[in-house]
Amino acid sequence: MNKILGYLNKGIGKTIDYLLRFIIFVVETLVTLFASVRQLFGYILSMGGCLLVLFIFNPIVLFKLLSNPLLVILILFSVIIPIIGKIAVSYLKYTHYMATEYFYDKADNYLLGRKASFENIKDYGDKYKKDLEEERIKREQERLRQEAEKRRQQEEEWKRRFEQGGGTYWNFGDFSNFEEFFRNASQNGGAQNGQSYGGYQNGPMGSSFESQYEDACKVLEISPNADKYEIKLAYKKMAKTYHPDLNKEEGATEKFQEVNNAYSFLSDDNIERYKRLKGN
Repeated sequence: MNKILGYLNKGIGKTIDYLLRFIIFVVETLVTLFASVRQLFGYILSMGGCLLVLFIFNPIVLFKLLSNPLLVILILFSVIIPIIGKIAVSYLKYTHYMATEYFYDKADNYLLGRKASFENIKDYGDKYKKDLEEERIKREQERLRQEAEKRRQQEEEWKRRFEQGGGTYWNFGDFSNFEEFFRNASQNGGAQNGQSYGGYQNGPMGSSFESQYEDACKVLEISPNADKYEIKLAYKKMAKTYHPDLNKEEGATEKFQEVNNAYSFLSDDNIERYKRLKGN
């Protein structure tokens, strides 16, 4: 009976997982599409300048434009959908995490005897919000720490140059180059060099790290732009698929280890490092 209930909850979780992933993909695509349309309108206006504005606000031309329902709808959608869509995506991701975690945990409880984290599905939603807030605070603290470290390094460099120049202070052009140097250095920083994750290696070169990060995402069958919650859900799904206790097929154990190695590499620090390298 426990196995039946376990596979039933697992099936419900997978159905919700795939359905909401598809809906999120569609909404994000629409947001990107109409945001691009809005940018296009902005480029047209900026290129045309005042003459284009005067042309559009000519009563006759304006009436003809507004008489075209397709154009009006396109303009409205390009303004409304990017705003509403982002809110919808945020809510859908919240629902996705809450529902899938609830049903996957129940499946684990029946199939593997693991106690569920929470009894109430709403508690999973509260945990999602709490984790998001903690992640926001963590990012803000890290940002402040990096700024303080950057200022400290700049002060040391100013002092060093001042002393080497015999008391002659360096000019504003030097400061601009030095500022750019530290900005590039911070973007290429991140996890400690030499730290290993079962075949993945954090080396000093950004390109090597990026390729390893994207390879790890391929193992979990997710986009490199996936957030920490999407990574966790993908890992749980694949870990259950290839867990040696549930999958007796040849190669399942090796695949299970590969999935674990990829998930270990996709740590919070490496997620942030990849985002910095990509300029997100």
